[in-house]
Amino acid sequence: MFRMTALALFAMIQVAQALPVGDDAGHSARMTEIVKKLLEERIPGAEIRLPSLDKLAAQPAITAFSEIRSARIVEDRPNGSVLVELSGTDTGSAAKSEMIQTPYQAWKKVPMAVRRIYPNTRLKNEDFKAVEVNVASGSAREYRGVMMPSETEFNGLQSRQTILENQYVVSTAVQKQPDLRKGDTVKLLLTSGGLELATQATAEEPASVGDRIRVLTVKGKREMVGKVNEDRNVEVSL
Repeated sequence: MFRMTALALFAMIQVAQALPVGDDAGHSARMTEIVKKLLEERIPGAEIRLPSLDKLAAQPAITAFSEIRSARIVEDRPNGSVLVELSGTDTGSAAKSEMIQTPYQAWKKVPMAVRRIYPNTRLKNEDFKAVEVNVASGSAREYRGVMMPSETEFNGLQSRQTILENQYVVSTAVQKQPDLRKGDTVKLLLTSGGLELATQATAEEPASVGDRIRVLTVKGKREMVGKVNEDRNVEVSL
């Protein structure tokens, strides 16, 4: 037996509260409202389109409902269709349930690269354009949970991996620009008790304020590990 999650149960309660009761002429509008609400909760921020629902709502099995009390998604299929179970009463007030399957589209506006971007590149807003993508099926469906929103501020970010031209951007492909980059010359503060000695070192890896980082002293070529402070200096306690 299908086991409902807490989220599915919540969706059923909310849909049931929102359902109007009317004659058969209102079935198409009610069905659209039900299925859209379920899919909008599953895919936040998407514009849901239901191209074939009018014909489905006109079928006798559906028009036989006098009231639809609850609905739940049984399966969101990779081919861009959804299987929904409806529960309620028929015209004779007897309990009734039906399974319906309908194709759907879920359009989200996401940023897409206008050029090839290589790893560790400082990003700019003009590197991307906003496009609409149907995340109900295909490769877009696989990444719909990690796609960056269209309003992402890319200034201050950098690429973690290659982003191809006309490829939408996922959260794992970008990161905040580090305060220090590999090869940067930094001021190294060596502290011991109340004493402090300053010298120069080279960052051996990228890091941000608050991170621990490996550096190589310019004199002596000694590798040390310290913490990046707010002045972008590296402090090492001896």
